[in-house]
Amino acid sequence: MTHSLLNNSQEYIEETYEEVKTRYISFGKDIYQILKEKELEIFNNLKFYQATKLIEKTTWGKAETENSYAIYDDGKTSFGIQLEPMSAIICLYNQKTQIEIGNWNGNDYYSESIKFIKEELIKSNK
Repeated sequence: MTHSLLNNSQEYIEETYEEVKTRYISFGKDIYQILKEKELEIFNNLKFYQATKLIEKTTWGKAETENSYAIYDDGKTSFGIQLEPMSAIICLYNQKTQIEIGNWNGNDYYSESIKFIKEELIKSNK
């Protein structure tokens, strides 16, 4: 069974980190490696997913198989990371909030993403 933070209009398969690194080579791909190197406690609670097909009608019309999805769940706190190559964003979300971070005006989108994860998605929920 997949996680409740994944959109229920699609079916997903769980992927290993190695499979994700091979399959997803677009915008935001290094967020997982940075978490593995610098935030191992966060990385170790991630499960990775790929959408495989739509199971109900949506506004976007087809399964988002090119996206990468990761769900953090430590039993108390959960949040999602969605990487979208078509819109070049890192989407971070939980049941209460969402942010989309892209490459705007030379910002450090990886640092911004990790800061949001630690301060808004994990710390504020403890």
